[in-house]
Amino acid sequence: MTPDSRGRSERSTPVAIRRPNLAKRPSPARDRAAVAMDGFITVKAVQLAEIISRGASQVFETRFGVKNTELRILVHLGHQALAVNELARRTHVDKGWISRSLRGLEARGLVARTAHPTDARASLVQLTEEGEALVRSFAPVAAARNRRLLAGLDETEVYRLFDALILRAEDILLAPDSAGPEHPPPRHRRGR
Repeated sequence: MTPDSRGRSERSTPVAIRRPNLAKRPSPARDRAAVAMDGFITVKAVQLAEIISRGASQVFETRFGVKNTELRILVHLGHQALAVNELARRTHVDKGWISRSLRGLEARGLVARTAHPTDARASLVQLTEEGEALVRSFAPVAAARNRRLLAGLDETEVYRLFDALILRAEDILLAPDSAGPEHPPPRHRRGR
């Protein structure tokens, strides 16, 4: 490979592009299974989360310069200081990703770290005045988006349903084996 004018490596030989074999189609039984799974609440929940996430990214990144993970961090911090582990638990985001996002938020002066009072290995993260001001500025936008999403629905019932689903999903996360089919899948044989 040779470097180009911007210092990036450039391949000296062409790369073959793999194209899918369009003549090879999945079996009708496989198509039916995929269609049947499309009706699962888990698939619907992921679709909903993806659509909301993409929409939030369009609005909050464009208007406020805040990416989705940063938005979640800022909202969860609110008016309290949290340890990175607790922040990761509450946001359901990997601790490493939280740490990387926090570095960017710190550089922008939106969050600050302080020593943890009981754990010398940990630190507490809290919003700065600038961070609080930013959260106050995007809160009305978030509230309007939430009202629009719930328009015409019984808000209390929607929250009750989501709370119940979250509890059940957490139960499945803690005990994944009890959520499977009646007959466990066959074990893979190791090499002979």
